[in-house]
Amino acid sequence: MPLIIFSLNISRSNRLLVYLALTHTLMLVTLISLLALSWWSLVVTILVGMSFIHYCQRQQWLKSTKSIIKIERMANKQWSLLFWDNSQSSGLILTKSFVTSQLVILYFKGPTWWSTHSVTIMTDAVDAELLRQLRVYCRDPKTFQQ
Repeated sequence: MPLIIFSLNISRSNRLLVYLALTHTLMLVTLISLLALSWWSLVVTILVGMSFIHYCQRQQWLKSTKSIIKIERMANKQWSLLFWDNSQSSGLILTKSFVTSQLVILYFKGPTWWSTHSVTIMTDAVDAELLRQLRVYCRDPKTFQQ
């Protein structure tokens, strides 16, 4: 078993919930106003609602077995994701990241082309010092050289 050199527990983010609610509401209002209350409005409402539910499940706001609750980096530069139902996706490679002072988005590639994962981490959902370490790691130019 490879040695774990970094581990980060992820909890619910209030900021991300507000962002999701705001963007989905704006999208719904915009699309319904463009469709002029036709039967497509019902379809758009259902699709936007399903999108909101999907993202709330992924970010632990609604019960889901596939909510990511922990990320780990191994000594061999592979990553693993631990899900709410205690299942694990391991052997992942960090392919790219997006880092700001308020959030980090990590993109992972699995052993097959369809097993990709993305993880959004907000500052209010994790320990500040561990998030700082993750941001420093992702900004290092040697991180993505293969």
